[in-house]
Amino acid sequence: MKKRSLLFGLMATLVLSFASSAVADTKRVLILQSYHAEYPWVTDVNQGIRDALEEERFTEGDNLTLTTFYMDTKRHTDDAWKQAKAREALALIKSLSPDVIVASDDNAQSLVVRYLKDTSWPVVFTGVNADPRDYGFLDSLEAPGHNVTGCLERERFQGSIRLLKRVIPDASRIAVISDNGPTSRPILRRIKTQATESNLNITGIKAASSFEEWKQFVREMQTRADALVVVTYHVVTNEKGEEVPPGEVLRWTLENNRLPEVGFWKWAVEDGLLLSEAISGFQQGYHAGTLAAFILDGQAPREFAVTTPQRGERCINLSRAEALGIAIPRDLQTVTTLFKTQRVVK
Repeated sequence: MKKRSLLFGLMATLVLSFASSAVADTKRVLILQSYHAEYPWVTDVNQGIRDALEEERFTEGDNLTLTTFYMDTKRHTDDAWKQAKAREALALIKSLSPDVIVASDDNAQSLVVRYLKDTSWPVVFTGVNADPRDYGFLDSLEAPGHNVTGCLERERFQGSIRLLKRVIPDASRIAVISDNGPTSRPILRRIKTQATESNLNITGIKAASSFEEWKQFVREMQTRADALVVVTYHVVTNEKGEEVPPGEVLRWTLENNRLPEVGFWKWAVEDGLLLSEAISGFQQGYHAGTLAAFILDGQAPREFAVTTPQRGERCINLSRAEALGIAIPRDLQTVTTLFKTQRVVK
């Protein structure tokens, strides 16, 4: 009896020891999202992160605990909300003490990550439109130097214009409209530079703060441009200073604009814009998730230069093409993601 009791005791100790070791080996990753869970870009980024981690053998529920915090700063743009969410995020980081933080889009960098420089928490950023050096946590893109690295989000302007010219060969004059949010401002600056280098004529460019400014610009450009570049339409206010739902801004644009539209994201074409060589949220997430996996395996963020994922995705909305009376070449359709309906945008 004593031998059997001793054997059972030894087995129990081994099981407890194994379970304790498994818990100790489980890695904790926090995904810090600037926006809300239902936003299509966020959905794609999250999927990319998960797929990359799993590809590198980090599986949720097995050897990985994945926590996601949504700051929801696209639907709530006031400073009080942003600061409150930043405090919540920082408190969560301190309590969770993640092995890696993956921080998506610029608001997460400006409100949270800039305060994590040289802490014990490695950070991988993604979806950053601004120059990340402006946030103060990098020495340079080539040699980050601290506990933060990541990947840039850069609009595929040249590719999108090439796609436009496949559809409208004579297009040479473009108008550019955007809201006046933090995502769009650096994009507008880069478009100006790239258009000059491409010998394109920008007949108008507008960062609209109000819906009335947006409407006026779109109306004015109808006879002055061959195409309308639409950047983002999510931070626009009405005459009372209230935010206009992006779906309302887009619906008005599609109903009143007769120029072919160029967007920069897959979701924008799915929403109803004509075409884009789109930035891929999935690729942004996958790149960041791969870096996070390497860091979980023991490498330091400073070992990885900040780069831009090279893959984009050609997208065309066939229902919008039909509404505009534009024929899409058959050969182009075979190598393009096609949408045949307009999604209802909220």
